[in-house]
Order: sequence, then structure tokens, then C-alpha cells
Amino acid sequence: MSRLRAPASLLALTASYVARRPRAAFPAAQIAWRVGTQVRKAPILRVDRRLLAEPAELVPVVSLISDTHLVAAGRTPCELEQDPEQWPHPIAPTRDHLVDGVRRLLEHVADHSPRTVVWCGDEVDSGDPVEWRQWRIAVAAVPDLAHRVVPGNHDICFNRPFDEDYDLARRALREAAFQRNAGSLAEFPLVDTIIGDAGPITIILLDSCRHRSTHVLSNAIGYFGADQLASLARTLDRTSGPVLCIAHHHVWRDETFMKPDEWYNTAVDADVLAGILQHYRRRAAENHVMVCHGHRHVLTAGWIGDPKAPIAIVGLPSSTLGDKAGTGRLDGILRYGVAGLRPDGSWAVALHEVGELIPSRVPDRDPVPPR
Repeated sequence: MSRLRAPASLLALTASYVARRPRAAFPAAQIAWRVGTQVRKAPILRVDRRLLAEPAELVPVVSLISDTHLVAAGRTPCELEQDPEQWPHPIAPTRDHLVDGVRRLLEHVADHSPRTVVWCGDEVDSGDPVEWRQWRIAVAAVPDLAHRVVPGNHDICFNRPFDEDYDLARRALREAAFQRNAGSLAEFPLVDTIIGDAGPITIILLDSCRHRSTHVLSNAIGYFGADQLASLARTLDRTSGPVLCIAHHHVWRDETFMKPDEWYNTAVDADVLAGILQHYRRRAAENHVMVCHGHRHVLTAGWIGDPKAPIAIVGLPSSTLGDKAGTGRLDGILRYGVAGLRPDGSWAVALHEVGELIPSRVPDRDPVPPR
């Protein structure tokens, strides 16, 4: 068996960081090696766009919003600060654009879609309490919706580049802010049963941000943890019928898998989660399973696992910043998903577009009447 080799680009990144922070050298290399080795065990995605449906094809179950990245006044999302070329407009999104965009999304949900809204992580951009206040303002603007929230790496463990948090002080503050606004992290996995036109449906929310490395390279690492996964397995032992799992990080990998950012998109223990879900899926034909996630702002659809008992996967774009699929650049379109069941009991997701976050053209002004 050949020995696994880390990509040269990741080694260069680690070496660059080590040169500035010698004391962090060994933790950095160890983390990079462990992540790269483990994540290669993740299941490979078999792309299938048929998991994206038209709304009329589905009995709707829940609405899905992901990666809204709300910021404080005077800021723009960190991703766009680091790489402005991703944004399609000359004006970068501000706090007011993003808060207004979330309000518009929720208004559309209230009028057209299931009123249970599941947030797939990265609700805010850096976990700051000020950002969470903006999120609360946007949510409060559209009453009578039920909200379920999973944490994303930007909510819990994101540091701006080379902004270390070795004693985890800032992570602790972010966790406290999340729990004040979105619910207890200790309660994950959160299990809910929704009874509607499709009958009883089990919704399971997972926390994929349990990795507590103190190194900057852990900013985006996803990890479910043994305790949470064991609890999930026990839950599924007493469950039957369709199951929808929501997480922030990817639970799959591409067949080609050498770029460092791909390592950190996928949860380190995604293979364990996939094994648990596969066991449940094989128990009965009606045990359809779908996992929806966010994180990379790319619309993705496909299958993992045994082709005879597959697990559906839908990765959602950013509901505010847009979709990178196809071009590698965000398109600035407001979107949310609706997860629902087809007549055969299988899962799919319908996407709803709500307009541009920032209008690309200023409406023409009314002509000035002659004097």
C-alpha cells in the first residue's frame, strides 16, 4: 500500500504559517495530516441533478436557508474582503443589504412555503453578538415562522486569516452568542417530527462544528463527534420512514480530492455519519434519507452510499450571496430551498429565487414634469 502524501499546496501553506509562528509548527502539521488522512474516507458523491425538483412535484416539508453571513455595520462578508472578484457587482453587500435580503427571503417563505424554517449554518459572518442582533432583527421582521438553527464554522470557530485563538477565548464567546440567539449546542443532535400532508417526517439537526483544535487551520474543519453520532444511531434505531438530516459541512467528497480547501469542506468523520445513515436506509424501502448542507455556496445534488439503498445529498448555495456553481463566482441571487417528498416517498429539493440581493440596475426615475 502506498503512503498517503499531502498536497504540495497544503504543505506550502503550513510551512508559510510555521515560518511566522514556530511554536505552532507541529500542531499545524499534525492537524493537516490527520484531516487529510481521515477525510479521504468520506463517501464519494455521484452527481444527480434530478434531486432538484419543481415545487409542484413535491409535498413540501420544511424551508431551508443557508449561509446568510450577516455582518456588522461597516463590514462586508470576510469571504468577499479576501476575494472581491467573487462578487458580480461593483457594490459589495453591506449589513443593510444582507438584513434586507433575509427579510425578503422570509417574507417569500411566509407567503409560499412551509413555515418551519431550517437554517443550515453560517447565519452570521464571524460569530459576533452584534451580527446576531442583525439576524434577530431580520427574523423578527417576519413573525409566525418557526425557526430551527444549526451552527456553521463562521458562527462558532471562524478566525480571520492568521488571527489565532490558541486559548479558545473567542470561540467560547461565539458559542455563548449562538446559544443566546439560536439554542443550546449541548442539545445536538436535535430531533423533531413534522406531521403534515406527507405524514410524519423525522428531521435531525446536526452540529458539525465540534472540532476544538486551537490552530488557525481549524477555522473550517467540520467534525460531528463520537457522542453526537452515537446519539444519532440510537435515535434511528427507534425511527422509521423518511429522515431529513441537516448539517453545515459537506458529508461527501469528490472523486478527485487533492486541494486543501476541499479537505476542510468535508466533515472529518463524514464516513461514520454515512455508515449510520446507510444502516438506517437499508432497514426498509420506505426509509428514504436526505442530507442537506451549506458551507461552500455551491448548489450540489447527488447520491452517496450503496446504489441499491442510496442517501440523497443536496448542498445549498448561500441564500443571500448566491451560487458559485458553474462559474466559481457568486451570482448575488437570493434563494432558499424547500425539502419535500415525491409521490414515491423519495426526497428532493425545490429552489425558490427571490430576486437579486443588490439590484444590478437602478430603476429609471420618473421624468421631471415641464415647468
